[in-house]
Amino acid sequence: MEERDDGWWPLFSFAHMLSSREPWIPDAHWEELAHVRCPTLVVRGWDGELGRAEAQEMVRVLPHGSYAEIADAGHHVPWDQPAAWQSAVDSFLAEVLTPSAP
Repeated sequence: MEERDDGWWPLFSFAHMLSSREPWIPDAHWEELAHVRCPTLVVRGWDGELGRAEAQEMVRVLPHGSYAEIADAGHHVPWDQPAAWQSAVDSFLAEVLTPSAP
């Protein structure tokens, strides 16, 4: 990431990111998701490529999964709706980083 006057921006191109994921798109990777032990937030833009049912299944499979949907956003939620994405991430981190009562 690179900090600019208007915020943080990735140091890679969207085209490169999309082409690099082509080989693994056909595979669901459900078994791998089940092994992720850290808290994980799945964020889905309403108009994105990831369907609601698949995103919710990801959360179900993840041992510590959470879910957020962002209206008026496609697959690149942080660029389509940066404030809503930031709010979802902030809420998730506040929940994850808040110590639970014994």
